[in-house]
Amino acid sequence: MIAAVTREGLGRSAREPRLAITVWLVNLALAAAAGVPSGLALASVIGDRPEADVLADRLSLGVVADLVEMRPGLLEWLGLTALGVAFLGLLAGAAVAGGVLEVLVSRDERAFGHRFGRGAGRFFGRFLRAGLVAVTVGGTAALLAALPFVGVRRAVRDSGWELGRPLLAIVAALAALLVFLLALLALDAARILVVRDDRRRVGHALLEGARLVLGHPATWLGVWAVNALGVGLALVAYLTVRGRVEATTGWLLGATLLLQQAFVLARSALRVSLLASEVALVDRLRGPQAAAGHPEPLRAGPVAVV
Repeated sequence: MIAAVTREGLGRSAREPRLAITVWLVNLALAAAAGVPSGLALASVIGDRPEADVLADRLSLGVVADLVEMRPGLLEWLGLTALGVAFLGLLAGAAVAGGVLEVLVSRDERAFGHRFGRGAGRFFGRFLRAGLVAVTVGGTAALLAALPFVGVRRAVRDSGWELGRPLLAIVAALAALLVFLLALLALDAARILVVRDDRRRVGHALLEGARLVLGHPATWLGVWAVNALGVGLALVAYLTVRGRVEATTGWLLGATLLLQQAFVLARSALRVSLLASEVALVDRLRGPQAAAGHPEPLRAGPVAVV
């Protein structure tokens, strides 16, 4: 099943390239929202000082400390900028997920922009609520999953086993990450159910999404792992090429930026592929009776052109 739904997701992503491009453009806008204010703030402090060349070449904590000393409010400004962009990312993530899933799920033949904008607007509030609940519950469950290993780690503190404490710390971190990942997969399943059945009650959708994921955890984790492997291979390819290119001139710097955005575009396409694979997985796990019992509703909502 893992291979089948992965192939289906990759095929659907390839047939809908505008989805990947739209996700990439949103990521580009968020990066610009973070980079432009931070760059202007640093430029106002650095000016023509020699530190500019150091920052352009590599990040130096000593130089950053000097800049913070010269401009005491710089660190707070950068922190507020990061928080603002994180908040925008949370909002944009809910809207983009609604738009992507609407395009993937609906059988509407109208323009891409109409379908994407309708899903982004119609499901924004529901996806935002579901995301906040899933992250809160998943984070709490992850901490609870790590607590037993933390307790055992304290117990072996005086045992003389040198590798015991770091190994238990790694196991605790992996257990927490696994639980939180399952919560995120349950969130994806719940979002698919909300779009597929036009559900208003996100709590029931989260419960059913958790049931689908926890009932077949190996399948869900396998689909996610295959997709993560693709992202990892794209990252390795980007870092390999990037390591061989020294941005010493203007056109090389432009080529480096293009290469970076090519990786972001590939990652966006793989995210769309993962959602499409999860849509196919939800449909298979629910069975034809469940799908037949929930015909696609007639939807009306905001219209946007992308």
